[in-house]
Amino acid sequence: MIEDDPSPEDWTRLQRYASWMRVLHLGPWGKTPADTFFRLSRNSPGGVLCPKLESLSWNMRKVSHGLSYFHICLSPHLRYVCLYGSSVPEAQFADLFQLISSLPTSLENFTIVCGKGEEELLKDTVSAFVCRCGSSPRAFRFYIPLTEAAIQRIMQLPNLCTWDTAQAPPQTAPLSVFPSLKHIYLRRPATLPWIHLLASRANISETLQTLKCPSGTIVDPTFLSSILKFRNLVILHVDTRCQVGRDCTFRLADADMESLATTLPRLKELQLGPSRGCNFCNTTVASLMSISTHCLDLKGLETHFNTLTIVGDMERLLDGNSGRDSAKCQLQKLGVGYSSPGVDGEDVETVVKGFKAIFPCLMGFTDHSGRWLELRSKLQSL
Repeated sequence: MIEDDPSPEDWTRLQRYASWMRVLHLGPWGKTPADTFFRLSRNSPGGVLCPKLESLSWNMRKVSHGLSYFHICLSPHLRYVCLYGSSVPEAQFADLFQLISSLPTSLENFTIVCGKGEEELLKDTVSAFVCRCGSSPRAFRFYIPLTEAAIQRIMQLPNLCTWDTAQAPPQTAPLSVFPSLKHIYLRRPATLPWIHLLASRANISETLQTLKCPSGTIVDPTFLSSILKFRNLVILHVDTRCQVGRDCTFRLADADMESLATTLPRLKELQLGPSRGCNFCNTTVASLMSISTHCLDLKGLETHFNTLTIVGDMERLLDGNSGRDSAKCQLQKLGVGYSSPGVDGEDVETVVKGFKAIFPCLMGFTDHSGRWLELRSKLQSL
């Protein structure tokens, strides 16, 4: 942090540090005095304060007064830029436009996140940057609308590995898209058609490793049929948000979960949203056994399963020896959302033994309701 009234020696020392600085964060720890950028720029050699800077993260709301001095951060070595913060003063938008327009085409990672009312204002400037960049970009994270030309350009970038978007795909797309895509983050319901588009492209079916879907996604067999095209998925996050008193948006059965587990055995994280505890879903603990025996590298799991019949389901699992001799994943915590196990007395021990048969390394639950504490205590005492 920069003090309100630094001495001349402090300024000299700061500029000396800046000459070899590689990473710069503006804004996360309080406010920068208003005249700081003027005083720093006054003696910056060649107008650049940090000639070796590679990574710049800028809170545009907290440090909006510095936007007019953006040129002092434009190092020729800049590779990563993150601009974030809502409620940017209107008077500073011209400086923000100029900053984005001046970014080097050699950027590899560019993130920009602002308030919803400001997204449309940045559309043309960000789109123009995308259209003029070369083959360097590896990650783009934009929650703002882009022009058709910019979207088409993004889909053709040869080295783009990560695409984080809140925008729907174009109506038409070439047969060859995203040659190197590995990670896609879909932030709003309007982006879900990207899944169908990507699933229809053979190269992406092989390369995609991470897929994150937005709140409101309905997980049903139709959705699953597209997901299963991405056979090398390592991370699958689907933000299902069931509402109390409404139909469950998680509409898979045990057979569907078995298909998911057998088709996507490389999964390390499987997040299918927190259950609201309504017990409308059709999956049981048998689906957990399918996941454990097929996805051996799994480290994180949150899914829906009906607990109304959990005691009988666990008894059948234990008595039938179903999958008990198979190798299992090493999951230590199971996400149970807002559900309730609904068991007490001797049934607690039966259920705990069942969970241990499914997940031998299980030590507890990620529980939003506080109703799984007794099972966790019993689990940890085994």
